[in-house]
Amino acid sequence: MKLFVKNLTHVDFSYYDAERGLLGESWQTDIVLTGKLNDESMICDFSIVKKQIKKWLDDNIDHMLAIPTQHPNSKLTRLPEDRLSFQFDHQDGRHFRCDAPQQAFCSLPCDKITPEFAQAWVEQQILNLLPAELEAIRVRFTPEKIQGAQYQYSHGLKKHAGNCQRIAHGHRSSIEIYQNDEAAPALEQDWAQRWHDIYLGTQEDLLEITQINGLPHHAFRYTSQQGLFELTINSNQVYMLECDTTVESLSDHIAHTLAYEHPNSMIQVHAFEGIGKGAISEYKVKK
Repeated sequence: MKLFVKNLTHVDFSYYDAERGLLGESWQTDIVLTGKLNDESMICDFSIVKKQIKKWLDDNIDHMLAIPTQHPNSKLTRLPEDRLSFQFDHQDGRHFRCDAPQQAFCSLPCDKITPEFAQAWVEQQILNLLPAELEAIRVRFTPEKIQGAQYQYSHGLKKHAGNCQRIAHGHRSSIEIYQNDEAAPALEQDWAQRWHDIYLGTQEDLLEITQINGLPHHAFRYTSQQGLFELTINSNQVYMLECDTTVESLSDHIAHTLAYEHPNSMIQVHAFEGIGKGAISEYKVKK
């Protein structure tokens, strides 16, 4: 017998890609459980198992930086005080480095992170943690099917009490923009291009802009409840903001920016943070 759960949870995280660099991602998580019926004509206590699997995903991949440890350009170093340093050097001179508490990383034994590899890895990790009557578990990670504009962004929220404070986690997000109460797909696509594979940095967290291999790189640093976080990333992948990078601030920033670019138009922005949640802002500049 099999049980299934559609949309058990969403995992929002970032991962490192050998070509594109740091990428924010959001995956819907579905599961199928296989086992024999017990005396209650059930495979297992559904509610307990669902909570166990969700907690494991929250503790081991959600709001983390997933790194492909088997890629030849990946370098993972253990630092004092339960911290790790991940570095990746590209042939074109781009350099990436993230130093953070160990709990901010998800180390995957592969050279390229894909939903298929991640779900097989999860299945191997958690089967023995589940009730003995379960014979198998199937996990499926699926990126949201977005019809319109979308972008993948990474960020960190140092003031956040939860795992959002980690400096390199992210989301795959859609965006809806209305100009004078009418859908504006051209503005949506324009903004998606501005934030294509982007790291959203807060000005007060910027340590310096430095040259590495002849290319400009932004270096960020902050200390939050979980510890010290440091990030160095190629400047072409950075968009700087004066505000925190909460979804509320992001929607407000987009609305204000577009309103100044399109005076006398009421701009309304529905900015998503991953799947199915977000913030709405509107603004108008008169000229």
